[in-house]
Amino acid sequence: MQYEVVVVGAGPAGSTAARFLAEKGVSVLLLDKERFPRFKPCGGGLPLRVLQDFPYVKDMESVESYSYGGIVHSPSLKYTIEVQKPEPIIGMVSREHFDHALLRIAQDHGADVQQGFEVTKVHVATDGVTITLKDGRSITTPVVIGADGYASTVARTTGLFHRQDWIGTSIVEEFPVSPDMIKELYSEKKSFHLYMKFNGLAGYGWVFPKESTVNIGLGQYQRRGKGHIIKKNLRQHFATYLSHLKREQVLPPELESSHPRGGMLPVAPLDKTYMDRVLLCGDAAGFINPITGEGIYYAMASGSMVAKTVLEASIEEDYSEHILKRYQKLWNHAFGRDIALLESSTGRWGNRDEKIMRLMKYDSTLTELFFQMLSGQSSFYDLRWKIILRYLYASIRYGRR
Repeated sequence: MQYEVVVVGAGPAGSTAARFLAEKGVSVLLLDKERFPRFKPCGGGLPLRVLQDFPYVKDMESVESYSYGGIVHSPSLKYTIEVQKPEPIIGMVSREHFDHALLRIAQDHGADVQQGFEVTKVHVATDGVTITLKDGRSITTPVVIGADGYASTVARTTGLFHRQDWIGTSIVEEFPVSPDMIKELYSEKKSFHLYMKFNGLAGYGWVFPKESTVNIGLGQYQRRGKGHIIKKNLRQHFATYLSHLKREQVLPPELESSHPRGGMLPVAPLDKTYMDRVLLCGDAAGFINPITGEGIYYAMASGSMVAKTVLEASIEEDYSEHILKRYQKLWNHAFGRDIALLESSTGRWGNRDEKIMRLMKYDSTLTELFFQMLSGQSSFYDLRWKIILRYLYASIRYGRR
């Protein structure tokens, strides 16, 4: 069968793109090298704007629980900022179940889903795209969407991927914990924890309580050396992290780590996410929140935008980059400025985190603005002047405390 569009990668970005394309009557093939449900190293924190922008997610029944509170710890552990709300701050999902549900929705809308097929190469010609599979077979299509994660095969074999000076890594484990124990440790509000730059890492740690599990993880940003990554033993840091959480009674002392798993994270958007007959979305395009590592919203938002662009291109019967560049304008306007501003303002590689948290300890308005941005309730780009002005005010008023 000849498909009008092939989507490589069936995570939230790819499944969302396939869903919207199939809904409009486009013949679309959704490929993934894994078989679903499959494990995904991720905290599973779901920004509420996912539910606002994609209301069908509510009907999936894959949001396990909601957190109504959050606790952020400074790098030195000296400062702790806590916020409790009457309404949810963030939803919690199992990526294994959430991603599978999104794939089934794409399939229900008419997408042809093929699992267990790994793409090894994508070749773009003037008259179409040839996708080569690991088993030697090939598929031709007018246009391909790369949604196949960090260091995407689609991006690498078409020349869109470029090596960045920084790289993200993470380690995650989900522990079974009784609902009663979750209530005891995290209250009825299921307050999550974030540890900024734990143990000196250029990153963050998280504790996400769900219905009957707790997701624990560490993410870090590493600078590349000459031709290689300067490695830090993330597993060793993870063991230290678990010990700290038990001492602080954030985790039950009897829990033992058995199978932590790692993953790679993008650091920043690629310079170019389109070319003739090729578009990239989600992690493949490098979309991520530089503070929290959250990428589900950006994945689904970019998946819908990439579908919109392909639909317009199909109407005009033109898949040249002259037309497809509209996609980059869409995502840049929607969230690209936000990601860029977050990246330049986080102090990820500096020492501002401690000062910011010290000021937040005294200034509730700054804390409120920070949590609005952190939970994705409001865009950092939209809040930027409020945050800057409040930060300056707090620095003057509380700077010497």
